[in-house]
Amino acid sequence: MRLAVSGLTALRALRAHRSGHRGLPQTRVDLPAPDPSPQQRWTARIIPLDQLALDAPPSAEHPVDVVVPDSKRRLRGRFFSCSVRSGKRARASFVPLGDGLFIPSPEALFLELADVMSPETHALLGYELCGTYSRDPRDPRCGAVTHGVPPVTSVADIEGLLSEAPRGPGVLLARRTLRRVADNAWSAMEAIVALMACLPVHELGYELGRVRLNVRHDAPPELVALGGRTSRVPDIEVLGTRVGFNYDSHQHLDLESIARAADGGNPAQAIALVREKHLDDLRRNRELAAMGHIVLPVTPNDLFAPGGLDAVMLEAALAIDAFDGGNTLSNVWAALDSADIRRRRQELVWSLLPWDAGVAYARKRARWVPWRPYPED
Repeated sequence: MRLAVSGLTALRALRAHRSGHRGLPQTRVDLPAPDPSPQQRWTARIIPLDQLALDAPPSAEHPVDVVVPDSKRRLRGRFFSCSVRSGKRARASFVPLGDGLFIPSPEALFLELADVMSPETHALLGYELCGTYSRDPRDPRCGAVTHGVPPVTSVADIEGLLSEAPRGPGVLLARRTLRRVADNAWSAMEAIVALMACLPVHELGYELGRVRLNVRHDAPPELVALGGRTSRVPDIEVLGTRVGFNYDSHQHLDLESIARAADGGNPAQAIALVREKHLDDLRRNRELAAMGHIVLPVTPNDLFAPGGLDAVMLEAALAIDAFDGGNTLSNVWAALDSADIRRRRQELVWSLLPWDAGVAYARKRARWVPWRPYPED
């Protein structure tokens, strides 16, 4: 079999591949012609379900997105949604995943999905592709996230592809979204905080400025000699300022582990581990402050509670104003000026978070958000 998939089907395949802690092959090939061999014809039963993270064969109601190099090779099966791609975009832009399955390169996939996803979801896809985590292929919102996988592309590589692509609505959307993306995100929640920090006010963000993620800072030898870590890594830094954020998930104060250990009658070790993690977080913030980096912790409650992220971002803006000056504080005041805007921003945040209620907020936003090219900003 030889088959090239595209769009959301290709994204499922890429996530399934990365979730298995497999690096993406570096090979890039031309878009191959489809071939069902050794079968005589295409049937739903020969579609590689595991590679596409499908629980059942595709159907007319749930087809797979496929792409072919010319109209003569168009696949007619009812379980296919087939498109044709020729010319430059078909050359050396596909990745073989093995067993005859091909997907667009991550850069090409980012471009493909620009007019399929909302701008914010598309930006978070950029963080994922350029980061060290992968969302669940079957349930990208609430499913288990795989961490510690190599990035499959970078902001620079995506920019390179977009600079060569013919100008069109999809390219304009992708370029605009990419300006909200940064390399090296380590988690999906961290990416949400970074995105909201750098989104412009007119897009319901806080407009603190561009960000960089997970850059290691070496500690002064005097601190190391007194027991400090040799280096620390803040999750998010606002470029041109001394202020940033760390996303402290529930794992940073894992009280549930103590409750589970207590059921077994011996919680002492669990208590010691939770205490040590908590103390290390305090030392981390203190050591970074000694290096000139003011890093504000962000917790899940700050994202889920109404107005929680507003308070965190105002605190960050006040710190930036005190230490670095500039227009950041006025941007955040503008972001918080209207109760209606604050409500819509909170609904945007909820629409991105890993909980079932977020689906309802995402659908609500889809009814009024104009997903079309915006003027260059």
